[in-house]
Amino acid sequence: MPSRASTDLESALSRFIPANAVPLACSLLRQHPHHINITPPRSTKHGDFTVRPDREKHQITVNGNLNPYAFLITLMHELAHLITYNQFKNSVKPHGEEWKTNFKKTLGPFLQIGVFPADVQHAVHQYLSNPDAATCSNIPLSLVLAQYDRNQNPNVTLLEAMPDGSHFYYGKDKKEFIRLHKNRKRILCKEISTRLDYLFSPVTKVIRKDSKNDQHAG
Repeated sequence: MPSRASTDLESALSRFIPANAVPLACSLLRQHPHHINITPPRSTKHGDFTVRPDREKHQITVNGNLNPYAFLITLMHELAHLITYNQFKNSVKPHGEEWKTNFKKTLGPFLQIGVFPADVQHAVHQYLSNPDAATCSNIPLSLVLAQYDRNQNPNVTLLEAMPDGSHFYYGKDKKEFIRLHKNRKRILCKEISTRLDYLFSPVTKVIRKDSKNDQHAG
């Protein structure tokens, strides 16, 4: 999917976030002019904010493959960066208290208007008590949001949700691994063919190995 930019904000966002979130989201976004681009999937991030001194407006990007709730959360996360930069420039930490305050102001109102299903609502409420630098690294929120991914293979899951001893496939070439155990922040796994050990983030998306019907893993 190519990057897209649109001056028809309502029409553009309606394809990516819940319908009842569009008016509020557009109102918030228009208060802080910027360029917004919807990008192809990126494995290392869901979105970003970039200061563009060479242009009239700074830039927000969000991955276009996110489910509507993850997209909205990411969009408000990046908008909070823009607001914080406009207020403080580079004089504060990127994910310091100033950003956390602005993130609560951008995302918090959506908790009041019935945008999220009950499980996501609860996870977002808990998450906003002390937001992480990367939304996608928050395990409880990521586990809930993963249930709403579009057109998801039923065998796709987060590694955190799999028990020790489970086999799974990972990567474009779908190498087979076995989950060994979780360390403090990472999960130790072994690649079956090479017997090499690897550390994975708990929120890594993997494909369960289905011993009864392995074609689902492809």
